Amino acid sequence: MSQRDVFYKWLFYSLLGLFWLSLQQLALNHLSIWSGVHPFILPMVPVMVAILERRQDSAFFAIACGLVTDLLLPGGLPGFYSLTFLLSALLAGLIAGRLIVPGFLCAFVCSVIAIVLGDLLLSLMLTYSLEFTAATALSLTGRELLLSLPFFPLIFLSFRKICRMSRGE
Repeated sequence: MSQRDVFYKWLFYSLLGLFWLSLQQLALNHLSIWSGVHPFILPMVPVMVAILERRQDSAFFAIACGLVTDLLLPGGLPGFYSLTFLLSALLAGLIAGRLIVPGFLCAFVCSVIAIVLGDLLLSLMLTYSLEFTAATALSLTGRELLLSLPFFPLIFLSFRKICRMSRGE
């Protein structure tokens, strides 16, 4: 693969990531279904790239996604999403490389892990700053998963399409 092809592949990954980020910011954040809970699809974006690429480039992509998310989502700790997305991408790369064959099932499992990991880290942070119980955290995580996972097939198929096009399939 030439340098130009690699550049275009990562450009299209980035543009697609910006599309999902825009959807999150412009539509999904304003959609409130269960007591203020809305779908949160952004953890799935770096996970898809980590599964499809499984290289150090996907770790840089995860950090970049996290930085953009940190800048656009108010509140929380600075760098929270950068760290969370990086951990999720590294974990997804390990799972795709050693436990589950990269594909739909692997991406689904890693997406669930990424959302749960982000919610658990956020719950730990909220536990120290507010009165936030484990039952409340689990309830929020479950509702967020149920609202976010219907978007999984669209996210997976869109990133897989770019991956296949870059490989000439």
